[in-house]
Amino acid sequence: MSLPAEYSIWLRPAAADEAALVQTIARLADLRRGQRFAPHVTVQGDLAQPLEGLRGMLAPLARKIPVQRWRVEAVETSPHFFRCMVLRFAPCAAFKGMQAAAQAFSQTEQGLSPFPHLSLAYGEPHPDNTRLCQELATEFVGREIVLDRLSICHSSKSVPIPDWAYQTDYPLSG
Repeated sequence: MSLPAEYSIWLRPAAADEAALVQTIARLADLRRGQRFAPHVTVQGDLAQPLEGLRGMLAPLARKIPVQRWRVEAVETSPHFFRCMVLRFAPCAAFKGMQAAAQAFSQTEQGLSPFPHLSLAYGEPHPDNTRLCQELATEFVGREIVLDRLSICHSSKSVPIPDWAYQTDYPLSG
């Protein structure tokens, strides 16, 4: 019997950045009649792993990774539902290392984020997305986002967004 894919590993913004991103995500959700969700960078989603196993893997990993400070390179739109509008970050060794550890544990590439990004809106393509990305670029491009913890979230493509919930947070090392 296989487990359902119901967990994700997220890299989450520090409190000050998180508050500003929550406001932006809420504003876009209201404007586009979309879903609100917690700001995060997906390391790997759609994991069909036992929660205790994920905890055992993530706690020591978080202790090895310093707090991350990533500069926003672009605000982009794509036809992918979960990457409708995103803050795009440069590729970095720390993110690749987190993904490698998650993949080694999960034994699958499924759910690995294709590049480091933080979604601002979920949804189908819309003609206003390009204009909104241009407006958001003035606010975000060049801005540094501090990411200070890894989290296990009850979330996946099969879990409705309103039901997503944090299970455990692991602070990154100083």
